[in-house]
Amino acid sequence: MALTLTCPFCNSETPTEHNFCIICNQQTKCLSPSCGKKLVPGKSFCFSCGQAIAKLPTPSAQVNKYVRDIKQSGKTYEEHTEFSMSDHAVSEVAPFIVGQIMSRPQRITYPSASNPPTPSQQLSLDLNGSSLEIETPHLPEATASPVIETHSVGAARYFERDGDYLVATIKDFKGTTWADQQKRFILLYASAYNQVFGQLVPDKEHFKKAAERASILDPSNFTKYLSEATRTYLSEIGGKFKLNHDGEKEVKTILARIEDDNIGSGNRYWERSTSSSTKRQRFNKDDKTKVQEWAQDEVDLGNLNVRDIRQAKDYALVSLWILTVHLNKAEAVRWNDAYYYFREKFTTLSVKTDAFSRALSKPENDKYFRKAGELFYLTSEGQQKVEGWVAGDPINSSNDLEDEAGN
Repeated sequence: MALTLTCPFCNSETPTEHNFCIICNQQTKCLSPSCGKKLVPGKSFCFSCGQAIAKLPTPSAQVNKYVRDIKQSGKTYEEHTEFSMSDHAVSEVAPFIVGQIMSRPQRITYPSASNPPTPSQQLSLDLNGSSLEIETPHLPEATASPVIETHSVGAARYFERDGDYLVATIKDFKGTTWADQQKRFILLYASAYNQVFGQLVPDKEHFKKAAERASILDPSNFTKYLSEATRTYLSEIGGKFKLNHDGEKEVKTILARIEDDNIGSGNRYWERSTSSSTKRQRFNKDDKTKVQEWAQDEVDLGNLNVRDIRQAKDYALVSLWILTVHLNKAEAVRWNDAYYYFREKFTTLSVKTDAFSRALSKPENDKYFRKAGELFYLTSEGQQKVEGWVAGDPINSSNDLEDEAGN
């Protein structure tokens, strides 16, 4: 049984699968693929996301021609049918055309009176072999009125895409505590993810991994913070997550605080003390056993010869690529796991541990490596670089080599 909703314009029941009322032809729902909320009568835009309401052609009583031509050759008949439709008839198909145009997520435009529609265009359809030509008006082109670039407004402006995840381009979400910073990150991430990907956040684990990548994660309490956010600000649909109405309002409040220069910085969680230095991570017996097991798996490096590697940065690139991409042993690994794996697998590693760990943490190498707590993984650029070597690109070590052999 088809679900229906009450049209806000004529109060008739109309199927929810349609964006327009089947009785009065008025648009009943927002056409934005990330919204779809019910419209408010008498308003020219969606009160939830700001999407402009589609303007359909004004009905006309104009009568147009209908031509039917039938030719007979023996027992064979050839029929040509040609229709000319009135403006009112055009309005019946216009909603489907409008839906296709307005559903593009890249930009939303608001038409203005200073930019009237251009002359009509011709739409050709094939109905069971018959030719149907319809004159349909153009929708207004983009004007100087407000234009929203999806990735440059709202929460999305503070994130950039990295594969299936988003990476925060700021650290301070103006939360007064580390817990508050994480809660704000969760809500902003959910909003930005929907803007960038046009989808719901896949699952709770995705939130956690995104927080790890942003180095904002409190492993002991993050699940609790996510549960609190879900109860208040998120809707769970089939195991996936999106902001609810209160969540959307809260995101606007958070963004206003971030953009207010008069509000001081929040908790500086990124300066919290960690367990000494990454260079002092322990490598125990269990770690050694794990690395030895990893080294048993076959690795296909194509045209890459590990003997051509000279720099610690390049050793780290190759080792991380093998473990996190090629063999997919983990999403991210500790630096010493990567170091001792390479030495166990190839025995040709010519740099010492300190040089290897320094290469992962150097600011100039940020374009290749990202850190989540004490774990490292490759950026898209880092992955592409190694895959270029595997495909045959030369390893271009610089002439002014860093001190690879230093302790």
